[in-house]
Amino acid sequence: MDRRNFLKYSAAGLAGLALTDSLSLAGAHGPGDERYSVVILGDTHYDAADPEIYHAGYTDPNPKREELHRKEFKRNGDMWAGRCRNLVKRASCLVEDDTRYVFQMGDLIQGDTADYDTHKRFLEDAMNLFKAEVAPDLPFLTVAGNHDLRGNDDAVCAKAYADYMVPRLSEELGEPLPGTNFMFRSGPDAFVFINFSKPDVPTIEKLLTEARNARHTFVVVHSPVFPFDDAKYYWWYLLGNRKDSRAEERRHVRRLLAACNAIVLCGHVHTTEFLNWEGDGGRITQMTMSSVWSKEEQGTYKELLSGKEAYGTRLFEKDPSLKTEANVALFDEYRQGIRSYSMANSAGSYKLIVNGPKVYVDFYAGDSSRRSKRFILR
Repeated sequence: MDRRNFLKYSAAGLAGLALTDSLSLAGAHGPGDERYSVVILGDTHYDAADPEIYHAGYTDPNPKREELHRKEFKRNGDMWAGRCRNLVKRASCLVEDDTRYVFQMGDLIQGDTADYDTHKRFLEDAMNLFKAEVAPDLPFLTVAGNHDLRGNDDAVCAKAYADYMVPRLSEELGEPLPGTNFMFRSGPDAFVFINFSKPDVPTIEKLLTEARNARHTFVVVHSPVFPFDDAKYYWWYLLGNRKDSRAEERRHVRRLLAACNAIVLCGHVHTTEFLNWEGDGGRITQMTMSSVWSKEEQGTYKELLSGKEAYGTRLFEKDPSLKTEANVALFDEYRQGIRSYSMANSAGSYKLIVNGPKVYVDFYAGDSSRRSKRFILR
């Protein structure tokens, strides 16, 4: 669909769409068995060197939290003045004739804005930058991250995100999308985008059920779907929280993912992590990606954890008080199904390659001219 035809869709119809609305786009976007690729950026936290450009008027009722956020503004400004620009240029070189899309894994921007208009401008500036640099001739698609919805009033920022991003992503994909949860097909493969911030289980179930006949089902979501092995953020996963109060829902979604033999592409935790899990009658493979190159050493690939026995050990070593019966049981619940696992603090760009039944991800740490690591997903 070209831009002129896209504009035939009424602005009123798009404006009324909710964050939890969904759509299955059934059209094929390419031949079924040919090799194709998707270039991927993880979290980017795009920001300006001058915090007043996007953060003027920003406040937080918790002074310690605001202090932490302002340190992030400085981190982002520094990395986007140098290293991350080089990372994006490297990512642009991964685009080849067989590349169909460019994805970004959420936390496109830092967020932390004071008002609706600034938040929309922040999103648009970031989208236009990445579109021009990496995907001038390809659909550039992002998934909602927590920072993308964050500011003085999160509800205002969430509305700004939906009002801007739904029509923008519709234009990128060439199909009208009804919300920030959606599915489209590329030949025999399905791509399911999930807004994790307020996960709507019936919508997730609907999309994954529609994707079950796909050759490969790729689930694009900002957060991991497995508990994260970190003392501060172990509960930051889809339908997770410190009290595990949504345990039955997360197990239900896990069963749905396993039924699709899902390949989960995610970000959120600023690591490069690979996890292959079998259970619930199927298989889930998770690839976690980061493009937050905040420290020079993140520009090389060095594993911190490797092997299925290593999963779920680091958080207890860092904070023994977390080794409660409930937390041990949570990680044991997942650990028994893990077949392979590795984690590194590296940041960079990624290339998903689909070649018939084979799927792998090539990782380029920092702005490396050579591949740093290949992950075999299928």
